[in-house]
Amino acid sequence: MTEINQINQNKINFKGATKMNNENKPETVEEFANTAVKSLANRAEREVPQNGDFAPVSERYVNHDPNIYANEMLLQVVPLPPSLKNEPNYNKLRYLQAVVKSPIDQPASSILKCGTKKQILETLNEKNFSQRVAAKFDELTDDLRMN
Repeated sequence: MTEINQINQNKINFKGATKMNNENKPETVEEFANTAVKSLANRAEREVPQNGDFAPVSERYVNHDPNIYANEMLLQVVPLPPSLKNEPNYNKLRYLQAVVKSPIDQPASSILKCGTKKQILETLNEKNFSQRVAAKFDELTDDLRMN
């Protein structure tokens, strides 16, 4: 059997995402929006390419508040759907979207921004963007409740 060399030759740190514990777990939708916007901005800077296809980059919040009609909330950067392949600049455009899933996994989503990587990052770094995200999550939750 071949032994695996445990020495990191390239001096690269592969820690990955930090796990949430009870001390840094968001308790409210507003807290999640604040942490998700900051974290998604950092991840999108690293993980979203300028051109081409990529895997969706998202931040997820599992809701435990019985007063909110939502199982989970996602803030994500995703590539345009294949149905828009004929659009000019298809390979450069990305969606920034908010998604809320009901307790029966029925999703409601809203596109917050469509643009290039640079435009998405500018939106994520706006001063009051996390408040807009929290308001959008509330709106999507209300939409789910009405359906």
